[in-house]
Amino acid sequence: MGRDIEQRILKEIKDLPPFSAIANRALKLTKDPRSSAIDISRVISYDPAFTARVLRMANSAYYGFARKVTTVSEAIVILGYETLKSVVLALTLQNFYDKEVRGYGLERGDLWKHSVGCALASRLIAGQVKYPSVEEAFVAGLLHDVGKVILNQFVGEEISKIIELSGSEGLSFAEAEKRVLGFDHQDIGSKVAEKWNFNEKVVEAIRSHHKPDRAKKDPELTAIVHVADFICLSLGLGIGSDGMLYPLKKEALDLLKLDELEIDNLIFSAYNITEEIEKILA
Repeated sequence: MGRDIEQRILKEIKDLPPFSAIANRALKLTKDPRSSAIDISRVISYDPAFTARVLRMANSAYYGFARKVTTVSEAIVILGYETLKSVVLALTLQNFYDKEVRGYGLERGDLWKHSVGCALASRLIAGQVKYPSVEEAFVAGLLHDVGKVILNQFVGEEISKIIELSGSEGLSFAEAEKRVLGFDHQDIGSKVAEKWNFNEKVVEAIRSHHKPDRAKKDPELTAIVHVADFICLSLGLGIGSDGMLYPLKKEALDLLKLDELEIDNLIFSAYNITEEIEKILA
C-alpha cells in the first residue's frame, strides 16, 4: 500500500504549486544562471503586494540596516542576489504552506511560521558555524517539513490511523507514518523537493532532518536544519501534535561544534527572529 500511495503522490505533484504569474516568473529567474538581479527586480515591481513583501523583509530588524529601503533594486543591492533568491522562494511558497494542517494539529499559519522560522534559524546557525552557503541553509530550513503539507493533502484517511498509533504508543509522527504508510513526511518531502529540482544536499537535509546521522552527502547542512528545527519547536513555533517528540541529537551538536551555552545563545537570537516573522509575513 505504501508504495502505491507514494507513487500516486509523486505522479500528481509534477511541479511547484501554482503561484501568481509574477511570483512564478520571479522564481524561475532566480534559477536561471543567465538572469541578473535587475531582471528579477523588473518582474517583482509589476506586483505591488510582492514588492511590499520584499521591501518589508529588507527593512526588517533581522537584516539590521540603518536606513529605510524604498525600492526593489535597492533591496537587491542590500540583500544580495543569493538572499533575494531565498526571499522570493519563501514568499512564493507562502500560499502553499499557509493553511491548516489538521492531521498534525497545526492551525492555519502555524506550519508556515515554523518553516520561515526554521529557515531564518538555519541561516543564523550557518553563519555562526561558518557553513559555506548560508542561503542554502535557509532554503533547506524553509523546505524541511514540506512533506507534512503533502501528506495532509493526499493521505487524509490514513492520517487518523497515524494519530491513533502515535497517541497509543507514544511514537513521533515520523515513526507512526512509517508504520502506517511505509514512508514518512521526510521521505515524501525529499522526493517532492527532488521533483522540484532542488539540489541533492537540500533533498538530503529534508530526508534526514530528524535523523541527522543518516546524512552522507552534506552532514553539516542536515545538522544545521536539525538544530534549527529543535530551536523553533523550543520557542513554540509550530509545535503541533508531535513537535516535542523529536529530541536534539548530540551527534548534530558535535558535528557543528556547538555546546550548551552556544545553543542557549542561538535560542535567544532566534527568539528575536520570531518577533520579526509576524512583520515580514503580514
